[in-house]
This record gives sequence, structure tokens and C-alpha cells, in this order.
Amino acid sequence: MSRRSLGVAAMVVLSVVAGAAIPAAAANTDVAIESVDLSVDQPAPGESFTLSTTIANLESSSGPVEVTDIYVRKAGSASDLARIEDVGSIASGSTRSIPLTVSIDEPGEKRLVVNAVVRDADGDYQRVSYPLYVDVQEPDEAAISVAGLDSVAGEESQVDVTVSNGDDGPLSNVRLELTGAADVENPERVSASIQPGTQTTHTFATTFHEAGSRPLTATLTYKTDEGVTRTVTRNVTADVEPANLDPELTATATTANGSSVVRATLSEFGNVELRDVQLRAVVDGETVTRTRLADVPAGESRIATLDGDAIPSGEVTVVAEYTAAGETATSETTLSYAPAPTTDMTVTGVDTSRSGGVVTISGDAANVGSLDASSVVMRIVASEGVTPVNPNKEYFVGPVDSSEFATFQLTANVSASVTEVPVRIEYTVDGERLSRVVELDVSDAAAPAGGQGGAGGGASLLLGALVVVLAVALGVALTIAYRRYRG
Repeated sequence: MSRRSLGVAAMVVLSVVAGAAIPAAAANTDVAIESVDLSVDQPAPGESFTLSTTIANLESSSGPVEVTDIYVRKAGSASDLARIEDVGSIASGSTRSIPLTVSIDEPGEKRLVVNAVVRDADGDYQRVSYPLYVDVQEPDEAAISVAGLDSVAGEESQVDVTVSNGDDGPLSNVRLELTGAADVENPERVSASIQPGTQTTHTFATTFHEAGSRPLTATLTYKTDEGVTRTVTRNVTADVEPANLDPELTATATTANGSSVVRATLSEFGNVELRDVQLRAVVDGETVTRTRLADVPAGESRIATLDGDAIPSGEVTVVAEYTAAGETATSETTLSYAPAPTTDMTVTGVDTSRSGGVVTISGDAANVGSLDASSVVMRIVASEGVTPVNPNKEYFVGPVDSSEFATFQLTANVSASVTEVPVRIEYTVDGERLSRVVELDVSDAAAPAGGQGGAGGGASLLLGALVVVLAVALGVALTIAYRRYRG
């Protein structure tokens, strides 16, 4: 071949080589999930928690990648628990943390797989995975207990709900609500915090309107020491009995502390408490006296007295009005009333005298009642400016029959400014020991010793003048007798 032919052939070959396409180098993508962090160590069933997935685009990658999807599945499942798309890009040699919210309903240890899908500059996709174990457990920081579930239909009862903190840290923003088949007064309670190992009890006024097994639900919301807000519930059943009202009212005429009264007894043999009880004595359709009675619990009795002095002799109706199982009801009984014989001890014929600071009080212990009194004792009552002293700090009078009296004498050290001295009278009537205090006037005995005046002052002056006259007369007589003797 000639040199010309070789040159032409070389040019042809170079032309072919120059016109042929040279393949470009493929993009190198090197991506991995470095870690997955849980926002809660042990999430509760149904509780939302966060998985923070850190994706690294290693330096060995030839360029940035786009994160198109991150999703979480249970191992072996094709269903997503959660997914997020179009997350963004990660430069070569950089990392990015992407949060994903997840919740799992069933308790127990769950094996999950976190998947991330990336797209490189060539449009190629690559998926990387990260296995993860999550222990889903019922919350054990707070425990709820309920007491007082036995109730009566229509009657308000007390239900106690106790919240206990079994965690290592405090529970804050604690909110408790009681709901269910009942009317609950003030159903929501709030505690700022409950310290570890302590408990708080809330009492709810609850009224069930129907008998039977009635549901209640206690719902507790709180924030843990880790800052996680949780809600737990406790479902309970109250055993509500039908209301059985069975009251009985009795009344008798008797005496109390020496006075005539009507003693009324209200008993409840059913299962309903009698509340806001008022007793009335009614004569000829009109209320002549009334009083209040303490609430009567189921199976118990309460006693009250009506003033007998306000009740005329004859037929008397005693009426008890009260509230039972949310309704107003009454009970009544009738008796023939006559004032009972009584004893009334008082003091009459008081006389006082003073010797220095000691005042002597004399008088009569008089029985103005209709019954005899025995073992009558009079005593000075110590008070400001009054101190009982011997010989008669107290005086035993003995028996005093009806409409009779017996004398006594008492002594006390009494300040000059005191005008009344308290004296206690104790006595026995029909085996009952009675007592009363009377205030006795000692103003005459307590007057200042230098207070002379009036007729008493005039008599003193007359006596002084008479003494002077007698002295002068005696002196004159002695002088005359002496002179006669000398002469």
C-alpha cells in the first residue's frame, strides 16, 4: 500500500474513533441509616411516639441524594405503620435526621423495620433498612383505685378515687375526670404534681338514679418526668341498690335538766339516710315549737327534745320532715301531753357582809318546783375577782322538799370592784343529778369601808359629842370633889 493510501486509511480510522460515543462513568451512591431514636423508651398502646431516623450520605457517594420516602413497617408486613414523602436532599458526606410519628395499639415487644428510599443524580433509586425493637407496655407510672362503690338509687354517695405515683420522678399537670351512669358533682379535679411514691385521693359526690350495676370511668391525664403526656383509664362498676325508705318516729313526755320536754326518736330501718331533719310540735294545726335533728344514717336512730314549756296540755302531733333519696318526706306520731312534774331550785333571802376582803353570803335554798330535791349542795364558783375561801367554800344543804327552803352560808374572797358572785346549786331529782348557776348581788358588802354618810354618819358625830360632854362633866365632878376634900 502506498503512503497516500495509508494516510487516507488513518484519517478514516481517526474519523470513526472521533465520531463514536464514549460511555460516561455511573454515579456512585453510598447511603446508610445510622440510627433510629425513640422519643419514649416504652410507649403505651395507642400512644403516639416519634422515631427520629438519621440518614447518612457517605463521603464515598459521588453527589447528593434526594430522600423520597421514609416508612415504618412491622417485620414481615407489607402495611405501613407510618410514612413520610419528599423529605429533601442530603449532600455527600452529610447526615439528616427525619422525625416520624408512630403509634402501636397492641402491647408487647414489636420488631419494626425502618426503610428509607433515596434517588441519586442519575435518577436511580436505592432503599436502605434499619431493624428496630420497640417494647409497647401499659403505663405504670400512675395507678388508679376506686372506693365507695356501694350506693342507693337516688341518694348522693361519696366515691373516692386515688391516684398513686409509682414512677421515679414526679407526675405533673395531673387531671382526673369521673364520668359514667351517674350525676357527678364537680367531675374534674386537677393536681399540679404528685411526687414519687405518694398518692392523692379525690372524693366525688355521686348520684345514681337507677338501681343495678352502673358503670363509672376514671380518666387520668398527666405528664411524666420525661415530658410525655399520657392518658390512662380505669373502668369500674358500682352496685346500686333500690331505695328502701323505712322510718319510724316515736315521742314521749319526760324531763330534761329539771324541765318538762317532749323527747322524740327518729329511726331509719331502711337503706336510705334521712337528711336535713326538722322536728315540729303541732297543736290544733299550728306549730308551737320546733328543733333540728342530726342526719339519721341507715340502720341508726337520733334523739332530740322539744321545749315542753311551749306545748300546751292535750293532744300533740310531732312531725319529722326530712330529705330521703333526693325526695322530701315526713313522719309523724301523736301523744297526749301533760307537763311533767319538775324541780326548780333557786336562792332567796340573800344577805351579805364583809370582813376585810372576805364576803359572807347567807340565804335560803328554795325549791319552787313540784318535785322534792335531795343532796342539795351550794358552791362558790371561782371567777375573776372571786375566790372561794374557808370556812364555807361550799355548803351541804341536804334535802329540800317541794315548796320548802333551807338556809345556807358561803364565804369568798371578793374584790372591791366585784358586784356579783356566781353560786352553783347542785341537786338530785329522781336519780338525776342537776345543776344551775345563779348570780348573787354583793354590791352592799363590797362597798368601800370609808364610805360613811347619811344617818350612819350623823349617829357617829352624835356619839362623839356625847363622849366629849361626859368627859368634861366627869372632869368637873372630880375637881369639885377634890376641893371639898382639901377644904
